[in-house]
Amino acid sequence: MDRIVIGNISKPQGVRGEVKITPLTDDVARFLKLKKVFVDDKEYAVDNSRVSPNGVYLKLKGIDDRNAAELLRNKDLTVLRQDAVKLDKDRYFIVDIIGCEVTTDGEKIGKLVDVLQYGAADVYVISTKKGRAMIPAIARILLDVDIKNKKITLDKEAFDDLAVYEE
Repeated sequence: MDRIVIGNISKPQGVRGEVKITPLTDDVARFLKLKKVFVDDKEYAVDNSRVSPNGVYLKLKGIDDRNAAELLRNKDLTVLRQDAVKLDKDRYFIVDIIGCEVTTDGEKIGKLVDVLQYGAADVYVISTKKGRAMIPAIARILLDVDIKNKKITLDKEAFDDLAVYEE
């Protein structure tokens, strides 16, 4: 089964089995539309969901007290890929771009190994022969992202200007 991680259960909330979620998605409103989720390999119906300034909370069917909720602490919350939110053009699930081969002018630079999310733009971390390079995921540098073939093509000049290597 192909699933996407949408959050992590950070802790129980209250005494009736509700859990607080650390979202791993840009759109927290997506939690309001959930009908079912998976924790480990177990499927849960979503009884209730709410988004507040203090966080995202879910009540899962069958998790009816704090003790049951406590057993879910620090576990990933996933959905089936077909139930994932539909992405806009030029937006990708991180899980789909990790491992992509990164090239410029037909020459392999390395592999995408991580995506850091800081706000204005994601930062792609690329494992290269020179070490780990970080680049902003912006239109100036990204020429093509081909998820199907696991390949990302960068503008060489922009890469040379913007890449920062870890020391």
